Amino acid sequence: VCISHPSKATSFIYNVTDYGVKANSGRSETASLQKIIDLCSTNGGGTVCIPTGTYISGTLFLKNNVMLFLDRGAVLRGSSDLNEYPELRTHRKGLIHAENVHNTGICGSGVIDANGNDTVFHGGAKSPDRIYAANFEGCSQIDIRNVSLINASYWTLRISDCDHVQIRGITIRSTSYFNNDGIDLDGRNITVSDCIIDCIDDAICLKSYYKERPCENIAISNCIVSSNCNAIKLGTASRGGFKNIAISNCVIKRPEQNDYFDYKKYTIPGVTANYTNNSGIALEMVDGGTMEQIVINNITMFNTLTPIFIRYGQRHSPLVGTMKGIVISNITATSNSLMSCSITGIPDQYAENIKLSHIILNCPGSGRKEHTLRTIPEVENSYPENKIFGANLPAYGFFIRHVRHLTLEDIQFNLDNKDDRHALYLDDCRDITIDKVKTISHLSESAYIRTNNVENLMIRGFSTENALPSFLENSGKSSGIKLIGNDFSKVSQLYNEEIGQEVKEAGNLFENK
Repeated sequence: VCISHPSKATSFIYNVTDYGVKANSGRSETASLQKIIDLCSTNGGGTVCIPTGTYISGTLFLKNNVMLFLDRGAVLRGSSDLNEYPELRTHRKGLIHAENVHNTGICGSGVIDANGNDTVFHGGAKSPDRIYAANFEGCSQIDIRNVSLINASYWTLRISDCDHVQIRGITIRSTSYFNNDGIDLDGRNITVSDCIIDCIDDAICLKSYYKERPCENIAISNCIVSSNCNAIKLGTASRGGFKNIAISNCVIKRPEQNDYFDYKKYTIPGVTANYTNNSGIALEMVDGGTMEQIVINNITMFNTLTPIFIRYGQRHSPLVGTMKGIVISNITATSNSLMSCSITGIPDQYAENIKLSHIILNCPGSGRKEHTLRTIPEVENSYPENKIFGANLPAYGFFIRHVRHLTLEDIQFNLDNKDDRHALYLDDCRDITIDKVKTISHLSESAYIRTNNVENLMIRGFSTENALPSFLENSGKSSGIKLIGNDFSKVSQLYNEEIGQEVKEAGNLFENK
C-alpha cells in the first residue's frame, strides 16, 4: 500500500501524488513520473509508488535500485503519442524500460496497459511503431511480481541478456496486435512461476540472440498459459543455444478469441477447433547454437494443434549446432489437428539423446491412407513451425526423422475417430527404443509402426486390445530390429518379408503359443 506522506522513517517510498502527479487527469504524466524515478535512484534507491487511479505515460526508464510499485486499482496506460517513446524507430522501447541497470523491477497489484488497441500502433506486422509493455536489457537483479501486463502492441514482457531475474505471480493478456508474445526470456539464472498468460503469439518463449552467452539456468513452473501460436517454446532465435532448462507443472488451455489469428479465417484441413494453441511444447534449434539438458515435466494441455514439436534445423547456412539431452515426461494432451507430434532433424544433422515418457495423447483421428503415402518435405532452411510439413503427417502419434538415441516409454494414444495412418513413422533413425507404446483402438489397416532406413531399433512391451492386421512395415534399408517381450497375440502379420532377416525376437507372446 502506498504511503501518502513520506517521513524520515519512510523516505525510501516515493508516492507519486506527493510530487504533483495527479490520477485520472487525462494528460501525460511522463516527465513528472520520470523525475520521481530519477530522484529515487539518486537518493540511493527505494520504491516509487503509483496509487489507485489511471495515469497516462510514455516510456519510463527504470534506474538502479528503484522498484516501481502499482497499488491495487492503479493503471499505468501508454500514451497514444509516439513522440513519448524516444528513439522508437532505432531502438524499440517498452512502456517500462530498463537498460544496463541493476536491482530494479515492478511489483504490486496494479495494471500496466500498453494501449496496444490504439490504431496509432497498428502500422503492420513489421512496423517499428510498436512497443513492449515492459523491456529489460542487459540488467541484473530484476524482480517482477504480481502486476498485470496487458495490451502490448509488440511483445509484452521482454528479458534480454539479463542475469538473476525473478518473475512470479504476474498476469498477461495481450491480444491487441501481431507478435503479442507473453514472456520472452534471453538470459541466465531466471525463475518464472505462478503466472497466467493469454496472448496471440508465443506465451512463454526462451530466445538466444547472443552467440557467446547462451540462455541458461532457467526454471519455469506453475503457470497457466494459452496462445494462438506456441504455448511453451525454446527458439526460434538460437544463436548461443539453451542449456540447463527445467519447465514443470504448467497448464496449457484454450486461448481467447482474437482478430489476428482466428483459425476460422484460414483453411487447415483436419483442425477441429476454432481457437487453438499452435504447438503446446515447441523446441526449435535452427541457428547454430547448442540445446542440451532440457527437462519438461508435468504438463497438461487442451486445444492444441500439435502437442509436441521438436525441430533441429539450419535456417542460416552454414551454421551447425547440436540438439541433445532432452527429457519430456508426464504429459497429457488433447490435439485438434492432423499435424501430429514430430521430432525431426535434417539430413546428416541428427537430434539426439532424447527421452519421452509417461505421455497420454488424445488425438482427433480421421487421418486417411493417402496421408501415409505423401512425401514429407525436408524444408531444412524454413522457419520452424508445425505447418512446415503440411496439414497432415503419416502418423497420428509421432513422425520421427533424422534422430538417434531416442527412447519412447509408456506412451498411449487415444483416438476420437478411426485413423488410417500409422501410430509411429520412423525415417533415417539410429538407436531407438520403443517401450510400452500403445493405442486404444488402432483400427487402421496400415501397420502400427512404419520404418525407413532405421538402424538398431528395439521394441518391447507392446500390447493391443483389438485385432491388428500389421505391426511393422519397413521400406528402404533397415537393420538391427529387435522385438522383445511383446504381446502379439492379436497381430495378424508381424512384419513384411523384406525386413524379416533383420529382425530378432525374444520372449514375445503369440496366439496359441
